[in-house]
Amino acid sequence: MSNAVLVISAVIFTALIVASNYLVQFPINDFLTLGALTYPFTFLLADVLAEKYSKQEVLKVVRIGIVCAFVPSLFLSELRIAIASVSAFFVSQQLDVYAFFWIKSKLPKVWWLRSAGSTAFSQALDTIIFFHIAFLFVMPWQSVLMLVAGDYLMKFLFAFANTPLFYLFGIKMQKFLGVFAR
Repeated sequence: MSNAVLVISAVIFTALIVASNYLVQFPINDFLTLGALTYPFTFLLADVLAEKYSKQEVLKVVRIGIVCAFVPSLFLSELRIAIASVSAFFVSQQLDVYAFFWIKSKLPKVWWLRSAGSTAFSQALDTIIFFHIAFLFVMPWQSVLMLVAGDYLMKFLFAFANTPLFYLFGIKMQKFLGVFAR
């Protein structure tokens, strides 16, 4: 991975995390926040990168994104939101990368499953960690569970809805760009 790709990817990760940390404070309804609409794109970016680069390179981008997002998140959201986000992102994004590469090694031709499957799996843990740290002692537990359920439902749907984008950027564009690299 070139330094330019590393920096651009880390900046995009950082921007998506910070935006999601800010937007999670705004509920759409009793079981969904605006942050649920932006955060799934971090997983799509990791999967697109994982299609071309090594596990170590993708993990480096993810870790840089986490570190860079923490301080801006502190200014745009409450401390508990920033800590919850960094904790959830740190665990789930790495799990996503490991799951992606595991699925890719076991089922190399099933490209859609490595993206959607790893994302759906890792975002379940992400959602549980985030909402429990962010809201457990701020809201009634039943309300937290409603947010977990609604947020995860959106993330699950996005995991599969992002499949055409993964195909375009992770599979087709790389084949297209590979023709020019020869």
